Parts: sequence; C-alpha cells; structure tokens
Amino acid sequence: MNLIALRLHVASHLEDIALFALPRESDQYDTDEDEKNDSLDNKKFHFSPRTVLSDISCLVLYEPLRPNYDKQPIRIGTDSGNRFWVPPNRKDAYLRDKAGARLYRWKGGGITDITIEGLNKKYSPYGVATIFTQWRDTNHLLAVMFDAEKKDVAEYGGWKVLSFDYIPHQQAYFSSVSVAGDQQILAAPGSHAWIPQLLPTIYDYDYDPDPKLPLPVSAGLIGNLPLLFALPAFSAQPHQLSYVLTNFMHPNTWHRHQLPHGQRGMVVSVFLDPSNKHGSTKAVLDALQNGYFGPFYA
Repeated sequence: MNLIALRLHVASHLEDIALFALPRESDQYDTDEDEKNDSLDNKKFHFSPRTVLSDISCLVLYEPLRPNYDKQPIRIGTDSGNRFWVPPNRKDAYLRDKAGARLYRWKGGGITDITIEGLNKKYSPYGVATIFTQWRDTNHLLAVMFDAEKKDVAEYGGWKVLSFDYIPHQQAYFSSVSVAGDQQILAAPGSHAWIPQLLPTIYDYDYDPDPKLPLPVSAGLIGNLPLLFALPAFSAQPHQLSYVLTNFMHPNTWHRHQLPHGQRGMVVSVFLDPSNKHGSTKAVLDALQNGYFGPFYA
C-alpha cells in the first residue's frame, strides 16, 4: 500500500481523527514574492537582537498517560477488515503516571534533569500537548494541543495526525510541525538522524522526483515546542527517557541512538524558565519554534 493510500486507509470510518488535505504538487513550493516576504528571515520578534541560542531556556515536563479502559472501552477503527487502535476521547478515561513524571531544563539545545529540585512547583505555562503513537498499527503520531485528561478530546475536533507547513529559508525549506499544518509530509527528505527515530517514515518526503528539477533541500524541523520535545520520548522505553534526552539531544540537532521504541502516550508541557528572565519569554520561545535560531532538529 503506498503512502497516500495508507493515510486515507487509516482515517476512513474514524470520524474523530482529522486529516488535512493532501498537497497539490503544483503548489507545494510557491516561491512568489509574498511568500518570500513571509519567510523567517523577515519575521519580527520582540526581544534583544543580541539573543543567541545559548541564551534561551525553558522547562519541559513529561507525564506518561495511559488509557483507563474501565472508564471507556478500547476504541478500534476498522477499514476493509484492517483494525487500528485509537486513544480515548474522554478526559476521565486516562490514568496519569505521576511517579513517572520528569522535569527538565532545556538550555541552548542541551537538557538536564531537574525533577528532584523542580517538580511540583508552580511555573508560567507556555504550551502543552498530548501525544499518542499508533506505531503498532499505522505508524502515525496522534496529538491534541491540550492535556487530554483535562478536556474531552471529542469536544475539540478529535485526535489529529501530525502535519506540517513549509517555511522558505535561504535556498531550503523548514518543515514546521503542528496539528494544523497544510501538508502531511515533510517539505524535503528528512535527515537520517531523526527519520525514523523521531518521526515515522510515513511523514517523510515522498513525491516522485521530476528528473528536470533538483530535490527540495531540508533546512530542518521546527514547529510547536511541546511536539518537538515529545518526539524523543517515543524513541525509547519509558525508563530510558532521561538517558535519551540528556545524551542525544544537542543544539539544533539530534544524535541517533540504537534503543528500541516503546513509549505509548505522553502529556508534554513547556514552561517559562523562572531563572532566565530575558532568555525564556514567550517572544523568545515563539521565535525558537518558528526557526529564528535555526532548526530544532537539523
């Protein structure tokens, strides 16, 4: 089954998973003057122009989440005899692994575990996402941009697959990940450093190349910070989270490891870092997720 057929197959007869329109090959890369003027090089953010990546920090909370089937039975989507698992769509149908919660400080691309001294304190929120993997069935990642234990997913349009917007950057394109992007695959072939370890291959660039044209060039992955931080959590077993984050996340890049996938569901919350008044503001983190400081994963 080809990629597009698989996407349609996954979504068929499942009304609460919202898929977005597939791109038309004729307008994937519109490079008219309006788009050029909207590129990241021209975006304006309100912070010191002297700010660099090493100045920036935030706090990231990972909380494992698993379904509570006593509250809502297992949800299975079917299509042509094929079956796939779907997360609950009710807020009371989850169990939060409070003992498994871990808090980290991300600074300048590196990350340290501050669970012991920092957990259970109040912080200013920046963003949150709930993410589940369907890797046993469809290889999709499903997400909503809120805590699924606090809001009913069914009331907010259902679970969404990850999607992308294409952002021109110099002679290449950023792929900006979200749950509301215009495209379902990357703007250009993804790096082997993070495909398929962070993003399943179903999201990789998959257009038949025109022999008369060069392949588009990737500037890397940017986008919603809770989603970007969530991706490494699914690259290994739950008990290996700290090891993976502190050893393989580096400034503007991800270093591939050899551990097996294993995580199922997670709430990831990003907070402003109270110890970094100037380098951890909403404006700075907005610029970070929009690629102002380069790719999150090159």
